[in-house]
Amino acid sequence: MGGPRLASSSPFASIGIDELIEAATLSKIWNEHADRLLLIARSIGPGSDSALAEDAVQEAFVRLASQAEMPDDPMAWLVRVTRNQILQWHRSRGRRRCRETRVGRADWFQVDISESIDAATATAALMKVDSPMREIIVMHLWGDMTFESIAEVMELSRASTHRRFHSGLETLKQQLNPVDPPSVTQQIQ
Repeated sequence: MGGPRLASSSPFASIGIDELIEAATLSKIWNEHADRLLLIARSIGPGSDSALAEDAVQEAFVRLASQAEMPDDPMAWLVRVTRNQILQWHRSRGRRRCRETRVGRADWFQVDISESIDAATATAALMKVDSPMREIIVMHLWGDMTFESIAEVMELSRASTHRRFHSGLETLKQQLNPVDPPSVTQQIQ
């Protein structure tokens, strides 16, 4: 039915390997190289993560088991596969940490400015915005005009109209949002 199964100390104990490299050969290579390979794996990459090293060594042996032919130098092949796997996991971990850091910095709760200002405050802030930007903001937000039609009225390019709109919005945000929002404890009290 199939080839012999390896001893339970081998990572191949649960899989039947009869179509590729023989189980006895894999077991022999495991017994000869696993400890040295694990020592080398622990020295690879930033920081020493023993569990990561063990996983990479086992992954390398599983990949060896799936090879059609035995490499000329199994130890060198295993080191290369283990090293590549560890470095790949470190790169993945680094990218994941960057993503988590970016997401972690985002505010969880957005302040709804409409609850904290009244019409008079909004009007006063809008009046402080330079005239062409103020006009573009009012035309777009309250007049429901497209940037193309505003550009035609203002005798500007569509791109200039769009830039001035966003610049005016940034000016409004700076005027309406406090520099240092109240702390959570001040809001609770």
